[in-house]
Formats: sequence, C-alpha cells, structure tokens
Amino acid sequence: MTLLVMGSVNRDITAQLPEFPQPGETLLATGSETATGGKSANQAVAAAMVGARAHLIARCGSDAAGAEAVRSLREVGVHVDAVTPGRAAQGTAFIAVRTDGENTIVVVPGANAELRAQDCPQHLLEKAEWILLSLEVPLATVLETAARARAAGVKVALNASPSPGQPLDLRDVDLVIVNEGEAAALLAGAGAAEPGSQPEDLAAALGLETLIVTRGAAGASIHACGHATVQVPSVVVQAVDTSGAGDAFTGALLGRITCGDSLETASAIAARFAASATTRVGAQASYPRDFQVDEPSVFTVARDS
Repeated sequence: MTLLVMGSVNRDITAQLPEFPQPGETLLATGSETATGGKSANQAVAAAMVGARAHLIARCGSDAAGAEAVRSLREVGVHVDAVTPGRAAQGTAFIAVRTDGENTIVVVPGANAELRAQDCPQHLLEKAEWILLSLEVPLATVLETAARARAAGVKVALNASPSPGQPLDLRDVDLVIVNEGEAAALLAGAGAAEPGSQPEDLAAALGLETLIVTRGAAGASIHACGHATVQVPSVVVQAVDTSGAGDAFTGALLGRITCGDSLETASAIAARFAASATTRVGAQASYPRDFQVDEPSVFTVARDS
C-alpha cells in the first residue's frame, strides 16, 4: 500500500476575483488566502486521504514557509521523511480564482528546481508499488527517477503537467494522466492524432500501457492499450474553485490503485473525491477530510464499443 509521490511542494497564494485582469489592468480581489500547495504535495495529500501510505519526496524551502509546509503535510497523514530543505526559498504559486471557479496559476519554482533523482531514497523505492511524478520539477529529474523506478520493478505514473513544450520520453512510464490540452500536446509531439479521432489507439500511439485524459465537467476517459475506451462521467456539483482538482483526481486515483482497486474503481472514487474538492476554496484545504471510499458511486462507468 506504499505510494511514492515525487515532485513539487509550494506555498499557494490565492486571490478571489470577479474576473481575470486584462493586460495593464488592476483589479481588487474579494478575498485571499495562503496555504500549502504544489502539484505533488496536493497529490500526496489526496492519496493519503483515500487510504494510501503516501510518501512525498520533495525539496521544501529553507525558510519558514518550507517548515510550515512540512508540518501541514505531516498533519494530514503524508509521510515527509524524504522532504528535505533546499538552498532556495519555498516554491510559490500565485493563483487567481474567478467567481465561476476557473483559475489561472503562475509558479515560481524556488527550491523545487533543486530536486534531483538521487533525492528518492532507494529503500523507499524497494517498498513501493507505484511512484507518481509530475513536471513542476526539472524534467531530467523526472526522467532519471522514472528509469530508476522501472529498474527497481516499481510502476511509474506521470501527471504530464504543466506541459513541457517538447516531446516527452515515456519509455519508463506505465500510466500517464493529463487533461485534454496536455493530451493534445503529447500526441502532437509523438506525431499522433488528436484525442477523439481513434480513442482506442491513444495509449499505443504514446507507447503506454494506459493513458487517462481528464475532461473537466465531462469526466474522464481511460485509454488502455488494446482495450476499448472507458468513459468515467463527472459528478455534478456546484463548483466554487477548481484549484487543485486535477491533483485531487490524480492523487486519489493512484492512492486507490496502490490500495489494490482496479483502474475503473479507482477512477470512480477519484472522480467523487475531486468533485467534492471543487465545492470549497483552495487546493489541499478543499480536499474532503470526511471522504468515504466505500460510498456507492452515483454513476456507472461506461465502455465505448
């Protein structure tokens, strides 16, 4: 039941706005908050909340914000022994949230840029079933860590976000999770078709066992090489903030897979978890502390013929 999550931990500074500002425009926010975030930290929190033994491997800041991030992660059940201080300050994400729940994010990497593959302890790799990586840390670190994990017999999942703007080497990756825009970029880089043209071939086009494409209010789709596409409908909620929702889905998904659930069952649970997170403001702060894994799903997972 051990999941390694390796990547970023940030301080999130969030402002609620009636509308996103135009170039040269100054707007007054209706509210703001500061909290621990970062894609990988968010994902580790989500995984822990759905029952996985989640270890975060990251570089926190050498400042008070870094110490606060470690404390807050430990409080929600994430194992943080492999979170070590870097030389730089804590990474920071500046998030603007519009009244309809949409957001824009600017990230200053800070200590995240110092993370290296050797920061992943070998003794943790030897105990893990899966490792989850994302791209808010140096790409070389991600690729080298994936190769180390593959050599150790650990399954590798990659949330290929933010989009790297270049073709990705996925030879050591088993499962990729991306949104529609990121999927299109990956497929274009591989010289493959856009999502939706031949959905059953999308994983094969990238040389993957499995590709999961999240589609916001339209749910998600599971593309397993050689199998029919599985559509995971969304859970209908009144969203107030979508910040961290993708991380909630990804972390909950890998958490439940690590706990032994099938990909389809894990996806259904992850969809419920992420939907619940959008009904509150913030990223980690919005994740449901009272989430029930065994609650019946409110939808049926559908297969494309």
